[in-house]
Amino acid sequence: MTTVPTTSAPPGADAPAASGPRRAAELLRRGLGLIGPRHGRHGLPVQQLEALALPIGDDGVVAGVDSEGQPAVLGINRPTPYDVVLIGGLWTAQVLALRSAATGARVAVETGRPQAWMQMVHAMGGGQNGLSVYDVGRVPPQGASAGTPVLVVRDCGMRPPRGRVVSGPWQSVLTLLPYLSPVAPRLLRQARLAGIQRVSPDEAAELGRTMGLSRTEVESLPALPDGVTLWCTDRDRQYVLTQPTDAEIGLLGTPRRMD
Repeated sequence: MTTVPTTSAPPGADAPAASGPRRAAELLRRGLGLIGPRHGRHGLPVQQLEALALPIGDDGVVAGVDSEGQPAVLGINRPTPYDVVLIGGLWTAQVLALRSAATGARVAVETGRPQAWMQMVHAMGGGQNGLSVYDVGRVPPQGASAGTPVLVVRDCGMRPPRGRVVSGPWQSVLTLLPYLSPVAPRLLRQARLAGIQRVSPDEAAELGRTMGLSRTEVESLPALPDGVTLWCTDRDRQYVLTQPTDAEIGLLGTPRRMD
């Protein structure tokens, strides 16, 4: 067997190309990282672009299921200001807050009844894992961004004062009203999304005039079961049944309209 002699390169000269393992070891020693696999580029002819489908518009917080049993998703985290009004029970607002935190959003609760939220705070690590509770008018700036979206839940009773922290890019505000109050029409006009749970016939008639609901929708509101919400935008209406998980039942109990 013939041995081929090797020679050292002179200082300053380019070293000969090393084998794969030796080159990887040298790059690691220099702090340049690993060498990744080499693959061909992925290409798509222009004629096939229409076949490329992306799930746009179905991301967000799962509020429940619609009348066909399909997931109903609320796109709460948005790059533009987004106001939501929920005329309903605390239970639904807490489920939405819990699920928003599970998607990675930070939740700031402004409330006059902090004891009603303490169980959630303790279950989520004492406010260190996405949910904080503040007195009315004491919510500090949240510093929302695309990487850390924020949901502000205003649980301030029948006549919530104007909030210091308002909706903005990546910061949505959900205002909870237990019943239809004198400030409700103003809040509903400002809202991009409104949720209505069981209300009295008089309240249903008033909401029908304020929101342009159909006669069938108005007549359905006084008889809505616990856990059912009529979600309304300018153009769409959808009944949604919020089905709690076992963990949510253990923490918040079963669905209920009254607190």
